[in-house]
Amino acid sequence: MESNEKIRQQFFKMNFLKKLWYSISKFERYPEMASLGVKKSILYFTELILIVSIVFTSIYVYNIQTNSEFEQDKSFSQKVVEDLIKKNNLENEKINEMVKDYLQNEKTEILIFSIGFAIFISLFLATLIDVFTLSVFGILTCIFARIKMNYKALFNMSIYAFTLSILLRTIYFAITTLTTFEIKYFEIMYIAIAYISLAAAIFIIKSNVIKQHIELMRIIEESKDKIEETFSIPKKPKDEDKEDNDEKKDEDKNNNERDKSTTEGQGSNA
Repeated sequence: MESNEKIRQQFFKMNFLKKLWYSISKFERYPEMASLGVKKSILYFTELILIVSIVFTSIYVYNIQTNSEFEQDKSFSQKVVEDLIKKNNLENEKINEMVKDYLQNEKTEILIFSIGFAIFISLFLATLIDVFTLSVFGILTCIFARIKMNYKALFNMSIYAFTLSILLRTIYFAITTLTTFEIKYFEIMYIAIAYISLAAAIFIIKSNVIKQHIELMRIIEESKDKIEETFSIPKKPKDEDKEDNDEKKDEDKNNNERDKSTTEGQGSNA
């Protein structure tokens, strides 16, 4: 009991980088990390999304600043406006004018902060929806594997299972932003990788439960054998049993002869 509490305290004090590494490479650690609670999982998720958002923002700003499609003499805010109009196909002139009036006069620092905040909110909400979706697949996997699991633990494990997918999405964003390279059906692969991580953790838990059950049955059998050995009546050797039988036969024979002589004595007296 004390050792389990020590292990839990070690995981409770685990830093962000260690959680990141365990989420990617050590699926057997998911139950311990999930046992830390929803607050710890959400905190880890928020920290991860915040770091990814900073990377996304840096890549976007770098691309805007160095992209040859924009005229170099234009300000950063003007380039952002052109990029938004181009990517979102804003053909309405009134909307275009509103976007220009609102953004083109903003300071670069404020605009970069606004872009970063928008990326953080959109990534946080979109990924959180993906986590809930993954947890539903986790429930179905638990039913298939015939293992009962608390939903909170399953939700926490889903957060850690998305770590690798989020990092891959960051790399993919950098590649697609800075080059023309694209991967077809990346979104499907993005979910699939997270599901594989979660499913691996679930089946590892099932395997551990089976091992614990087998070990428990072995201990019960050993205890049962020891109890039988302690309370069993020692058996006599065969030779002693034979001698006892012979003695009993002789005793019965003597008793019969005594009864016979007694009967004959009574007959003669009569």
